[in-house]
Amino acid sequence: MSTELTVRTNYVDADLEYDDSGAGYIDLDLDNDYIIWTKGNSTVKDLMTAEPTAKELNEASSIIDALADVDVALCLLMDYSHNVAGAYYTHEVVGMGENKQFVFDFSFDGATASEPQLEAWDDSNHNTTDTHVLGDGTPADSMLKAVATSSSLPGASWAGSPIAGSDNVLLLNEGNGALDDLETGETSHELYANIKITIPSAYATPSVESFLTSVRFTWN
Repeated sequence: MSTELTVRTNYVDADLEYDDSGAGYIDLDLDNDYIIWTKGNSTVKDLMTAEPTAKELNEASSIIDALADVDVALCLLMDYSHNVAGAYYTHEVVGMGENKQFVFDFSFDGATASEPQLEAWDDSNHNTTDTHVLGDGTPADSMLKAVATSSSLPGASWAGSPIAGSDNVLLLNEGNGALDDLETGETSHELYANIKITIPSAYATPSVESFLTSVRFTWN
């Protein structure tokens, strides 16, 4: 029997882990929902009642700083599964980029044969990292940074590891290997990470890009 993955984002309190009540977390519809990293403005914000247009996203983009790295300030879940009467809603991913532990939740309903790892690619072909955000062909230069947080806070001003391609990945179980069978009374394994985008100072090429993140694991 296969092990299934559910991905959740925290939208209430990133000091509280997920429990069976589900309070404070949103399950992602991996076919339709998506994440927006943005500076944000009065239009592109938490609890939008319409999906942002390309023009609106451009106007809300982060600005490259000539002297310092810039952490993209706001992360929004574009949540199709919680629409009302055809309207769309964004929900801020609380704690993103901060010294917070329970931000992105990766939930496995059984054992795995390999340690789950977070990857990033240009698209669903999973063979290139040519977008600027993923390092412009040099995965180690990826602006997408991540840290596993299941056991502890990431720390103040955490830098994270660059995520792009097959060599620059994040081991979600903090290097502790595959996930064991669930114990009596358990319904899932919950693994946590914090993920941000850091734009290098004086980066030469402005861009608005999309990319894909995947969690790779095997099961018996």
